[in-house]
Amino acid sequence: MYYLLHTLIILLAGVEMTTAGRFKVRCKEEQVTAKAGEDDVIQCWFYSRNKASSVAFIWRKADAKGIIYNYTMSHSSLGEQDLSYRDRAEVFDSEIPKGNVSLRLKNVTLSDSGIYRLSVASRSQSTGAQVFLSIRALGTRPVIRSSSDDLSLLVLVCESSGWYPAPSVTWENGLGENLTRYSHTELTNCMGSSVCVKSTLEMDNWPTGNYTCIMWDQELDEGLWSTFTLIHRVPLGTVIGATGASVCAFILIVAVFWSWW
Repeated sequence: MYYLLHTLIILLAGVEMTTAGRFKVRCKEEQVTAKAGEDDVIQCWFYSRNKASSVAFIWRKADAKGIIYNYTMSHSSLGEQDLSYRDRAEVFDSEIPKGNVSLRLKNVTLSDSGIYRLSVASRSQSTGAQVFLSIRALGTRPVIRSSSDDLSLLVLVCESSGWYPAPSVTWENGLGENLTRYSHTELTNCMGSSVCVKSTLEMDNWPTGNYTCIMWDQELDEGLWSTFTLIHRVPLGTVIGATGASVCAFILIVAVFWSWW
């Protein structure tokens, strides 16, 4: 009796494994990173011994009011679709018979970040997968302006908006030397959950030359920067004084020269 029961358990387990092996879903990545303003594809495939024409699948987002995309029996059904995804979400119809159930999102925004759940079903089985989509945004090109603080010291202020998450900020001079230790960076909330960045560089004895403010997204390995050229201007009084002194010196030299003759 024991051996009969043991054999039955093995057979049942084998049937379960075989059934599960007939129908499964795989996604290329569990987490996808995309840049705001661009198109992105969440790549997933299903594997089944049944005909692809009998497969239906639905894409949902955890916090969406409706579905993202519904594909049923070889035709799309967009009823109850979340309005924010209307005309932005699509699948690859010609690739579905090959098992491609990927979702393309056009012109992604920060609000598209979140967990996307894929449900795939045949006539007798169903399975699913989920992918976390992380949207990052590059801000505007930094703008550098010069100003004076309460102590009347010259400072450089670098500002940019529309970042998510906050970028790293680096200051360099024209020789490539890192001046970030002399800076202070402030972050504030902007529109649409993005971040505004303001970085102030203050140093003593500013030498003439170029000063560059770099804002960088480490995950995307992209960034933006601007360069400010500092030119020390000699006061007009000093210029006039120096010119007057030169003229006097020239007259004196001429007078001495003529006295010799």
